[in-house]
Amino acid sequence: MTPHELNLHIIAHNERSTSEYNENRISSYLTAYWGRVKRMPELKKLLIQEPKAKKKQTDSEMLSMIKRLHAKFGSGEEGQG
Repeated sequence: MTPHELNLHIIAHNERSTSEYNENRISSYLTAYWGRVKRMPELKKLLIQEPKAKKKQTDSEMLSMIKRLHAKFGSGEEGQG
């Protein structure tokens, strides 16, 4: 098994584990719902959520961010040397 194949198996295992966890949480949630619970937490808070994809910063956006930080904090070279 190559490292790439191992990584694919690990990813598949993690996805399967997350799915099983969420299914168990849903089952527990619905079981408790019919019980004597007065106030149920939202089911969305109990489930594992997929992380949101971060927007990739363009080169010009990165340069403008660096310029703003440089203007705000300076070059960081004062007092050194």
